[in-house]
Amino acid sequence: MSVATISNIRLQLGHCVIPILLALGNFGNFFTTWILIRTLKQRANSCALYLLCAALANWFVINTVLISSLYGLDHIEPIHISNVLCKLRWYGGHVLFMASRCFLIAACVDRWALCSQNIKIRSFSQSKIALRVVSFIIISRCAINPSYNLAYTSFSLTLIGILPPSLMILFTFLARHNLTMIRSRVQPTGGDRTRDIHIHKRDHDLIKMLFGEVLVFCLTTCPFPCSTLYNYLTVPIKSYKTPIRLAIESLITFIIQPLLTYTYCCTQFYVYGFFCKSFRTDFLEILHLQRTNRVKQVTVEQTVGYKEKN
Repeated sequence: MSVATISNIRLQLGHCVIPILLALGNFGNFFTTWILIRTLKQRANSCALYLLCAALANWFVINTVLISSLYGLDHIEPIHISNVLCKLRWYGGHVLFMASRCFLIAACVDRWALCSQNIKIRSFSQSKIALRVVSFIIISRCAINPSYNLAYTSFSLTLIGILPPSLMILFTFLARHNLTMIRSRVQPTGGDRTRDIHIHKRDHDLIKMLFGEVLVFCLTTCPFPCSTLYNYLTVPIKSYKTPIRLAIESLITFIIQPLLTYTYCCTQFYVYGFFCKSFRTDFLEILHLQRTNRVKQVTVEQTVGYKEKN
């Protein structure tokens, strides 16, 4: 296999996969945002707020990084010729991506706190606390601007590859453990039984949604820090690498980032729909509502037209 063949594979892969990710991501994040906004309008929920912020961050990320990557397949990326666009790419592709991770971690902590037997810990699961946490995450993420080489490698390994997945997995399992403990202790009777089961079913659905998203996050983003570490460690021998090896490494790096890494930003809607029946129901209700409104609008227009003719 020649270098030209590998480069062509990379090019064709980008032209095929990136548009698919953009289509799935924009469709999914649009409806995820819609459903979560409806949820918040019906009842304030701290976990829903975190997930909404994560969806909005993911939506912005894919429409900056993936579009830039798609354009860069056949042209010089604008970030290389414009300092403003370079900074926009940084904040869109890295800061908001990190913020999305933090929102997901906060959602996991929120579910753990909600199921805790400790009143002080449960107080964390409040909308006013969630607003403060969201504000803190946005401000703190914008202040981070690590340099490359060793600092960036350390940043990728700790704040991308190790810390977020570890915290997500830890608090997700703690939440499930607390929920199991509550179910084993609470034995409702009479009229309260239905209400109790309903509450615990909803909490269990949220935990399953988060568990699914954490799983997808780990599978799609953890290879990135490993690739970054490999590239850093092999810098001293880069001049000794053959052209075919450089081409293969470039292809693997391209598959990991942007394709695999930003797949997480495009799958939130589909993960929620797969793991949670109520989320699928909300989506179908939106489609049914839009269809009903369209039918009513057509009926009104036909009625008005008929009256005007008479």
